[in-house]
Amino acid sequence: MANIKLVTDGAADIPYEIAYELGIEIVPLLIRIDEQNYRVGLDVGHDTIHEMLQNGHRHRIRTLSPPSTVFEQTYRRLAMEYDYIFSLQHSSRLSETYREAKQACARLPASLTRVEVIDSRSASMGMGKVVIEAARAARDGATPDEVQHLINSMLRHTHAVFFVDNLEYLEQSGLLSLGASVLGSMQRIKPLLLLDDGDIVPYERTRTRAKAIEGLFTFVEDFPQVQDVIVLYSTTPDDVEKLLEKVELIFPRERVQVVQFGGNSALHLGPGSMGVVVFEGLNAG
Repeated sequence: MANIKLVTDGAADIPYEIAYELGIEIVPLLIRIDEQNYRVGLDVGHDTIHEMLQNGHRHRIRTLSPPSTVFEQTYRRLAMEYDYIFSLQHSSRLSETYREAKQACARLPASLTRVEVIDSRSASMGMGKVVIEAARAARDGATPDEVQHLINSMLRHTHAVFFVDNLEYLEQSGLLSLGASVLGSMQRIKPLLLLDDGDIVPYERTRTRAKAIEGLFTFVEDFPQVQDVIVLYSTTPDDVEKLLEKVELIFPRERVQVVQFGGNSALHLGPGSMGVVVFEGLNAG
């Protein structure tokens, strides 16, 4: 039986207890605060970042992808123990992380463990859900071909939508590629935004927070088949309950996973952001 390892980056927002349980390797993303770089989750905690956002920090902050040397070191270390490595990265349309991982992979000798670097075309738990299920399959004895097939199938059937309180954070990060006139018309609303083939695109215009939460519920409701639902939030856990009360009308409440956005996602989306991830199941049309 092949010894398989799953690798991802901090943009996956996988809770550490799950990553630890399944042996998922998470390459930390970097943030630059003023003139100093920090590894998210190691040098600066996710809670610290959420507190900074809630308190209206005055620091100059930008997120950075891990350099290819970090991925190369990770792959070489894991190759001592594993026969096959699947490395799922943050959408190449949203960051340089995938390209850095590919560059690292290209420098590895052909004789080394097989490393498959995959552009998830997703982010947060839209990517994290796929990594988790692939790691479970590998743990349970799946072959490399079976894990590869599972990853490809899940990426097609896992969908994410979210809203932000303030578009300023997405604008500053450069992740929202819209014309000035479109952005201007969206400033006074709380638009739902969809992860579509790796890009962030407008999905629905909602004018209030209550309507935005209703929109998250409607997104789930519109799928004819739903296997898993994940609710994501940044700094407003109380609003999670409002969404769960709606979702339980169509999906078992006890099966909904609630996850706080990781530090990297929170910096891009800002305080007050919320989202949902829906996995349709592998038998969806």
